[in-house]
Amino acid sequence: MNVEQITTPALIVDLDAMEGNLRDMAAFFASRRAKLRPHFKNHKVPLLAHKQLRAGAIGMTCATIREAEILVAHGIGSILIANEIAGQEKPERLAELSRHAQVMVGVDNRSAVRDLARAQRNRNAQVEILVDMNIGLDRCGVDSGEAALDLARCAIESGLAVRGVMGYDGHLQGMPRGPEKNETVLKGSRILVDTAARFENAGIPCPIVSTGGTGTYAISGDYPGITEIQAGSYLLMDDIYLERGAPFQRSLTVLATVVSTRGGQHAVLDCGVKAISGERGLPRLKDAPGARLTALHAEHALIELDKSSPGLEPGQKVQVWVHYSDATVNLNTCMYGVRNGQVEEVFPIEH
Repeated sequence: MNVEQITTPALIVDLDAMEGNLRDMAAFFASRRAKLRPHFKNHKVPLLAHKQLRAGAIGMTCATIREAEILVAHGIGSILIANEIAGQEKPERLAELSRHAQVMVGVDNRSAVRDLARAQRNRNAQVEILVDMNIGLDRCGVDSGEAALDLARCAIESGLAVRGVMGYDGHLQGMPRGPEKNETVLKGSRILVDTAARFENAGIPCPIVSTGGTGTYAISGDYPGITEIQAGSYLLMDDIYLERGAPFQRSLTVLATVVSTRGGQHAVLDCGVKAISGERGLPRLKDAPGARLTALHAEHALIELDKSSPGLEPGQKVQVWVHYSDATVNLNTCMYGVRNGQVEEVFPIEH
């Protein structure tokens, strides 16, 4: 099947670009002590997770218990839920997963420790945790090495297995490259590594020190003592990370059809916010000089064309660069892997 035969709107992956990103990131980590544990939330495709593992990733990171369940069901053996969970139901689900694979979870409070310990006893499982530290994002995480050690001791006393520490520098992903960014990223890495040393000095093994993303992997991935990087967006890439200077190729677009035109300077596509995210900025058209996407409605994208544009015609198919890949992937049920205009693979997206 060629691209023109795909029903729109549809999510398209340029296989050459994606595979180049896969190779480039694998090459970066091949000779380093830190290794890649890529984030599943970016693509939500088990087939792509397995491609990342075959390229050298040591496991997968995910954001939710549901994503962890999907990964375990598709044979992924080592998973980090880089997030907190709470209550009764989700700890029970995590404890059950722990009977089938290594599934670690971030913890930043004693209530979560109690919930996980109870679920562990109920399921006769061994729950593994990383103590989550706030390294500047101010979202989740304990605020000091002393608090992290105190929580680790509480977890051990409750029967949980402490595997290390983690901290996400999401607030630094978009910071411009340069000495200031390097020092700020390394400050967060230093906090994590120093806390790991504090654990070791207290007799608590700390084999995992996890951090980083697509915008910071090259800095934190070189810091001595960091063992894992959680970058995910590098594989598909989007306009956000392109603007942030990440050295990867955009591979993700939404294929759309022109459904209406008016006066040579206005066109409408059949892809709106139900197919492509506009939440962090409006997408841009690919290979359409003089055409600018100005608004996203539920089922439509509005396009303005200047006088230099060759124009668009009803029935014509165009591609729209994805601005925010995580949110756009979540709106779709599959991706079409395309090379030289031909569909080579269809990747189901798991929800």
